[in-house]
This record gives sequence, C-alpha cells and structure tokens, in this order.
Amino acid sequence: MKKRYLVLPVLILSMVIPLFSQEVHHKWQRMAGIWEVKNSHAFETQGKAIDWNYYELLNLNSILSLKPFSNYTSIDLVMNITERIESPAEVMISFNITSESQSWFYHLYAFKLTGGYWGMNKAALIYSDRADKSKPFTSKNNIFVKELASVDCKIKFDKAYNYRVAFEGENIVLYINEDKILSAPFPEKNHDGRIAVSSRNTKIAVDKIAVKKGSQVIFEDDFNNDTIYVKVLKVQKIPAADMNKSGKNKP
Repeated sequence: MKKRYLVLPVLILSMVIPLFSQEVHHKWQRMAGIWEVKNSHAFETQGKAIDWNYYELLNLNSILSLKPFSNYTSIDLVMNITERIESPAEVMISFNITSESQSWFYHLYAFKLTGGYWGMNKAALIYSDRADKSKPFTSKNNIFVKELASVDCKIKFDKAYNYRVAFEGENIVLYINEDKILSAPFPEKNHDGRIAVSSRNTKIAVDKIAVKKGSQVIFEDDFNNDTIYVKVLKVQKIPAADMNKSGKNKP
C-alpha cells in the first residue's frame, strides 16, 4: 500500500522575514509581484497586483530597501513604465517608510503616479499608516491612504525618465527630467526610513537608484547584479499516519 502524505506549505510572508536571513549582496526585499534583474535593470513583469489589505506596500508590486537611511536628502532613479495592463495604472516611489514593528511597514510617504491608456497623467503626494493603532499589526483593512497634494503631469509609456525626490527646506519635491513637478510641505521633522519602488496594473523597469545625503551617495544600486531577495516557498511532506498519531489534523 502506498503511504499517504500531507503536503504542508511552510509559507513565511516577506513582511515577517528577519533581516539576518538575507545574504550580504542583497539590497532589496521583494514584498509582492514578480521581479527579475537582467540587462542592468530590475523588471516588475506581473503588472497586476493583489489586494492583501495589510498595508499599502503589499497592495502594489513592491521592492523595499533592506536597510533604513538616516536624514537622507534625496532619491534619484531612472525608471521606464513599460506597459499598462489595465487602468488605473499606478507607480509609487515611497520614502520615510517606518513602523512601530520591525516587520510591518505601514507608515510611509510616497509620490504616486497614476494614469490610463495614454500614459500617466497625475502625480500625487500621499501618506499612509494604520487607521486604528490599538489593533494588532496583523489586522487586515486597517490602513488609510491620504492624498496631501497633487498635480497634472505627462509621462509616456515605454520611455525612461529621471525621477528625483528631494527634501528642500520644509518641502518634499518631485522632479521628473529635472523639471519641478510637485512641491508640498513635508509633515515630518526627520528624513529617516526605508525606500521602495512599486507598481500596479503596469510593468516597470528600474535602471538605477541612488540615495544621497547632500552631495554624498549613501546607497546606490545599478542592478548589474541581482540584489533583490526573494523568499522561497518550502514544502514539507509528512506521512498522513504520523499526522493522525500526533492529533494535529484533528479539529
């Protein structure tokens, strides 16, 4: 008689993976989506995203920097929004990502680009966090996303643009190809936290990213190597008879 097995997937979500599990050369944690590094670019190739409804980074296909940065003053990146899957298409450059918990990244600011068939036509500064901080971190649907400022813009699909997020005095500013697109007051006193790049309903290709403190580059990635950490789903086979003996399959 063939021995019966129960297949138990040991799924550890990227949101709760301790940082010591990443290898030294990794600079990013894949939060969601299908990301691959090739030809000196980081490609998000899935396009569509799943509404996990834990926090905003998980509702888009995101990569998050493994380390936070203290009092950084600007983020520069070259990015191509290659293909719209459906509308609304969304791309986020997130910054000052922090949380009361090491593994749940609720608190963030971001410049979000949105658009439709003809390209991206709106840039907005958004703020997201937990709605009710008395609830557990694992609570679903406990987030809010607030738009702080917005402006019309014009970004074509399948064209690389230079994006810059800069802290200037009391304002946070978005530059696209060196043109000042949006400037708004930044509510926080410090420029601390992680950064992330995200997309939804569109595919993107990120060429390079640099974080600066004044003129000093404190972080950069040109994606000449695969620096994105992806947690692999492990599957363990346990004989069904053993499960019955242990009582673990009993209600």
